[in-house]
Amino acid sequence: MRTILALWHVADKGKTATLREFANLLLSTYPAFIPIVPVPANIPITGDFRLVVEINGVIIAVESQGDPNTNLRGRLIDLADNFHCDIILCSTRTKGDTIDAVDNLWQTRGFQTIWTSTYQMATNHQLVNRAKARHLLDLLQSLSLI
Repeated sequence: MRTILALWHVADKGKTATLREFANLLLSTYPAFIPIVPVPANIPITGDFRLVVEINGVIIAVESQGDPNTNLRGRLIDLADNFHCDIILCSTRTKGDTIDAVDNLWQTRGFQTIWTSTYQMATNHQLVNRAKARHLLDLLQSLSLI
């Protein structure tokens, strides 16, 4: 089943950093991936990014831009309809149009939705972001989605 995994939290709580860790882990775990966007596959060290790859016949997208008023709905529809993604990971806020964008993908495209949030710690942000990324990959593997 097509799946969207939404990493939700308020601003500046490590959503993009966690998705960056996940994307890097995904590519290192499956080195035979086929890059779709960008080509060659590139995960920038700062800022928001989009990554679309094929792994074992499964098309996986990571969309880190989840701020309000950034047309997340349109970008998710693009990933679903034009890239034919089986799995989409994205970031959202905790209310408003970004939540509606994820719900829209479920309502109009039949994606099952998994909601989760980042881990929070006063220090060691990179450590907890990396741990969350591993847990996200483990979850997708445990559900036999990858």
